[in-house]
Amino acid sequence: MAKPIFNIYDRSDYRIVKFDIPGGITTPEEFATAVQAIEAQLVGSFMLLINGRGPVWGYGMIFHAAHPTRAIATYDPRLGYVVIQTHHTAFTIGQILNDPEV
Repeated sequence: MAKPIFNIYDRSDYRIVKFDIPGGITTPEEFATAVQAIEAQLVGSFMLLINGRGPVWGYGMIFHAAHPTRAIATYDPRLGYVVIQTHHTAFTIGQILNDPEV
């Protein structure tokens, strides 16, 4: 089992959170500890873009920690970033955003 590694950086109005799980396997406890370590960086007046291969419950932990932020989108390689939560009129649930890194 391995603790996830998070890389967080800003691009204009977006904060991008990418994560990797070394070896591809982690426990809920390891994932929760990693999310708690970055929780303060997940909230703000920006759109949060999340990208990484991980369990649904891990994504749920990230969403919960980031809930107060402006909006959250997750990456789908076929579509781009899909808005899954918003508290701002500039975004709508289901809206597809282009990858700002492309």
